[in-house]
Amino acid sequence: MTSNFYRTLGTLLTVLVISAVLTPAQAQVERLKGTYLGVAEAQGMRLDISPSGGGLHGRFTDSNGTVAEFDAPSVGTAAETVIEFPQRKVKIRIFPEAVGLRMIAIPLDANGQPVIDETNALVFLPPDVKVPEVPSGYQPPTYRKRVVDPDTFLISYPFWPPEGVAFGYESLEARYRPLFGLFPVVMTDVLWKLCSSSYKPGVLGEALRGQNVTCDQVLRKIDEVQRRGRFAAYKARVAKEADVLMTSVQCARGYIVKPEICRPAAKRVSDAAISMNTVSSVLSGL
Repeated sequence: MTSNFYRTLGTLLTVLVISAVLTPAQAQVERLKGTYLGVAEAQGMRLDISPSGGGLHGRFTDSNGTVAEFDAPSVGTAAETVIEFPQRKVKIRIFPEAVGLRMIAIPLDANGQPVIDETNALVFLPPDVKVPEVPSGYQPPTYRKRVVDPDTFLISYPFWPPEGVAFGYESLEARYRPLFGLFPVVMTDVLWKLCSSSYKPGVLGEALRGQNVTCDQVLRKIDEVQRRGRFAAYKARVAKEADVLMTSVQCARGYIVKPEICRPAAKRVSDAAISMNTVSSVLSGL
């Protein structure tokens, strides 16, 4: 996980995730039109959509080539409907992003009830937007509670949509979450994703505790950073601190046992525990 990689990723994320609070929800939904191709877990999928009656008319093609047409009226900040496939129905919610869109897909059982454990958050981009390759150790997000290794989370979360980060952070072993909280620049980045998620994990309050911020403050500040062209510099700071946190995590897990590496890492954690640095102080300096 290198700083150069994160700078490249930061440039992409500048256009992928911008807060929708500054633009009316319907205008956000209605500006979606054209072809969008799935990336990461949505690889091989396609959406062709156009504005229609305050919502969206579209055609969804899954990775097997199965096509389903839909009409999705605007509901709040998203467009929502149920699409039918030969095997089952799927409820979808489409959220516009600065470039591209995010689609929450929830399969329905035979009684029309949501199968929450099979929920997916999928990212679609215009064909001309290129995505950097994922780093070694990356794992796709899960949308069900399970144990997620902290080093895997740290490597992977920048690529995950907000809902994936919400489930992933919630799935960290409880003893590792406070360690993330001691690294306020990384925690700012994690909170940005947690606060952007349509799924609010039970650990959101825990993540905010002691950071002297609210979700609204985090979202507004990162939006400001994006609009003023400072997002790449911000992500470079995240990358630098993430490298330090990774060493601390791997020492804590016994993956690194060399005293010359782990003793300084332990001291950095100790110093962080008694420092006054919080997410609030990070936001003030952005």
